[in-house]
Amino acid sequence: MFSSNRKISARVAISLVWLTFLGVGFEAFSQVLAPKRLSTPVFLDSMKRATPVVPKVISAVGINADSTQTDSLQSDSDLKSTVKYSAQDSTVMDPGQQEVHLYGKANVTYGAIILDADYIRLNWKTNEVFARGNYDSTAKKWIGQPIFQDNGEKYDTKELRYNFKSKKGFIKGIVTQQGDGNIRGTTVKKDEENNMYVRGSIYTTCNLAQPHFHIAARKIKVIPEKQVISGPFHLVIADVPLPLGLPFGFFPVPKKKEIGTSGIIMPQYGEEPNGRGYYLRDGGYYWAISEKINMNFTGQIYSKGSWGLGVASTYAQKYRYSGSFNARFNRNLQGNEVKALNRPRNDFSLTWSHAPVPRGTSSFGASVNIGSNSFNQFNEFSTTRYIQNVASSSVQYNRQFGQFARMGSSIRVNQRFPDRSKETRDSLGRVTNTDPGALDAGIDFNFGVNQIAPFALKGGTGAWYESFRLGMDFSGGISANNTKVYADTSTARLGFSLFNPPTVVTPESGAPTTYALNSQSLPEFIKNGQLTGRFSVPISLPNIKLFRYINITPGISLSGETFTKKFKYEYMGNNKVKVDTLQGFYFANNVSFSASMNTRVYGTFFFHGKRLEAIRHTLIPSASFSYVPDQSNLFERTVVNQRGDVRYLNRYRTIGGNLTTSGTSAAGISWSLNNLFEAKVRPKSDSTGKQFEKKSILDNLSLNGSYNLLADSLKMSDISLNANAQLFKNLNFNFSANFDPYAYVKDELYGAVGRKINRWTFTEKQGLARLNNVNVALSTRFAPKGSDKPKKANTPNTEEQQRLINANPDAYVDFNIPWTLNLSYNFGYSRQGLSKGTTIQALRVNGDFSLTPNWKFVFDTGVDVVAKAPSITNIGITRDLHCWEMSFNWTPFAGSGIRANNYSFEIRAKSALLRDLKLSRRRSFYDRGSF
Repeated sequence: MFSSNRKISARVAISLVWLTFLGVGFEAFSQVLAPKRLSTPVFLDSMKRATPVVPKVISAVGINADSTQTDSLQSDSDLKSTVKYSAQDSTVMDPGQQEVHLYGKANVTYGAIILDADYIRLNWKTNEVFARGNYDSTAKKWIGQPIFQDNGEKYDTKELRYNFKSKKGFIKGIVTQQGDGNIRGTTVKKDEENNMYVRGSIYTTCNLAQPHFHIAARKIKVIPEKQVISGPFHLVIADVPLPLGLPFGFFPVPKKKEIGTSGIIMPQYGEEPNGRGYYLRDGGYYWAISEKINMNFTGQIYSKGSWGLGVASTYAQKYRYSGSFNARFNRNLQGNEVKALNRPRNDFSLTWSHAPVPRGTSSFGASVNIGSNSFNQFNEFSTTRYIQNVASSSVQYNRQFGQFARMGSSIRVNQRFPDRSKETRDSLGRVTNTDPGALDAGIDFNFGVNQIAPFALKGGTGAWYESFRLGMDFSGGISANNTKVYADTSTARLGFSLFNPPTVVTPESGAPTTYALNSQSLPEFIKNGQLTGRFSVPISLPNIKLFRYINITPGISLSGETFTKKFKYEYMGNNKVKVDTLQGFYFANNVSFSASMNTRVYGTFFFHGKRLEAIRHTLIPSASFSYVPDQSNLFERTVVNQRGDVRYLNRYRTIGGNLTTSGTSAAGISWSLNNLFEAKVRPKSDSTGKQFEKKSILDNLSLNGSYNLLADSLKMSDISLNANAQLFKNLNFNFSANFDPYAYVKDELYGAVGRKINRWTFTEKQGLARLNNVNVALSTRFAPKGSDKPKKANTPNTEEQQRLINANPDAYVDFNIPWTLNLSYNFGYSRQGLSKGTTIQALRVNGDFSLTPNWKFVFDTGVDVVAKAPSITNIGITRDLHCWEMSFNWTPFAGSGIRANNYSFEIRAKSALLRDLKLSRRRSFYDRGSF
């Protein structure tokens, strides 16, 4: 407090003053003032002389006022807390002026208010504090200038005067941080509500002492943690005033614990050459609801009548879930001069992503991306979304019951957008697309019991029979699509034709394979839906050790399915088969037996070379046997042509993909040979302390195939060969090939492919086996030494940098790496039977490099060797300008005449608060560009 509540004599007061000054020289001299009313009480001694009262002192020398005296006024305190002060150099008290002078690293604390300065003056009569720094003539700079903190808000000043009672203040030369920006001014007044009125002010998001840019205003009002309001202002860049300004400014200040601050979103403007005219788009309102959720309302309007609305939201619950939601609707008019062609088109898009954090026994997740067929074509402005042709959506829920039972359900929608290459225009310019796109939707569910060991539920004793295990799985669903009834009736595949073919016979007929989904076609869509259910009971029998090194695992499986449709086949002569569809509820089941066997064989070849000591070869052979005793309820034996060839056609699934020559029973053997090669070498130096090192030569070389024991012909399956290795330290090699062991002969009924016969290729002098397809992939990466070492987390990406990363995820590399280069080569060859083979070859190059720490170039391109043309190419350049950034993105080749070539250039302030302070130029399939 600044006055005492104790009545003492003048002699005691004088003694107290002298004793106080005796302790001036002590460092860290501390005073504590008890909060009392700051009036000027008068105490009388024997001489009847009025003397100002010195406050109660608690100091390093232990001097105290007389505790036996009391204040006759007994008034309440005006201050709500104790004022604490200290100084490193000296503390001087002036009882006459009722002041305390603090010198050298002085500090005053009053509740949430903290003041630090080289010099501070406290006046307990007026409740005021004054602070300033001192000029160091030796260093020729100011030291100890006042730093004022109030409830976490920090103000750097040159001179400050503040009243504890009225909470008003006057400041000279202020610098304070408000959100992403900082405010500087020559003079400031602070009112009791903590608002500040700044004169001669600048506002900037650049944190340098001499900012690269700022907004200069004569007057600014600051409402802490809420907003900054400015009078007339203009923009200054590199100390050069620009003729760019506005009569007033409004800058929201995001609160520390919020996603942001609610406010208006400024729209983009320009002209679209696609027929909708001039536009204002993506403007609206941002609503920061809470720390957990926000919403974004946007709209767009075009001069020729088109308009659109959108709502987006992001949300998060710590340790539980996070997600985002975006819904958009557009009503488009092309603005054609021929009014009859101006038919409105309604487009919509819905995306929803929900990611749960695993916890408890249940989880819910969603990944939804659905929209009208023409939305991406007419309403998306990025190349990535514009060329997207497929959208998949799913919403799933799963739950675990105890240790063994589980259940789940999901809703899925798979959408293929129309093929724009099938668009045609008539003489009036009307566009018709013969491909309306495809939609496959369904609801799936499942329930299961994990495999358990019923003879070892209480831990077991290690007996062989305790490894017996069984489980249960049941799954089903309802699915529907807008694909017309399709059957591959080409002679090359089936060897017969349909007596009653559907509307679509073959893809080569040119007729559409799908129909447009609308209110008229909805009944057909529902009619095509099918309910299916499947169950299986897997049983694992005890493992068997054969000759100590061979593992044998037998198994039994019971399974079944339910269907709502059934196909009946009848040969009508002249190589034609009649197919009838029966509606109803049908059940098909089967039982199967299986057994698998595997082991490992090792071999070592010693070289005893200078570095190469040996090569170890690991051979992993495995084989499995399966037997299904009866499948007569799944297939129907049918004669298919005049030669009397017999096929077993599936009763419950469409013809396509169900061609088989097997009987009602099935038995087969599957086999594989996996090979690993490793080298044992001496290290280049002895510093490692190791005598030998192990290096992989070939990670995998495998052969796979199967043999159908009960088929009447063509028992051997195709043989696949796969290999992968890392060559020359950083060259990745992947190889795969498929071989057909059977010969083909020419047959007009089977077209150019020919007819496969039950004879080996080597007996018909067609080689050891016929190559069906082969794929080779080589890839490598070049980067400076040490670039693959883990690095500390970088600062968060700016909005523009994040857009660049999202547009080129494969090309983006850490900015701290000077350069990287990724090369990949892909070769593919495929051939069916006696037909001509087709080849695919592509070379891909992507990477980035930095001319300086602030310049980054990113590129992604390639060459289609067969087409002799470049593939889709992206080039990106970013420049870090401290508080600004510049970016340029260009797609010179889009890989197709239908796709978009475009570029964009933008220079903008980094701060999200000043996101509209930018200069943009765009040119694409939509925008003619604007500044």
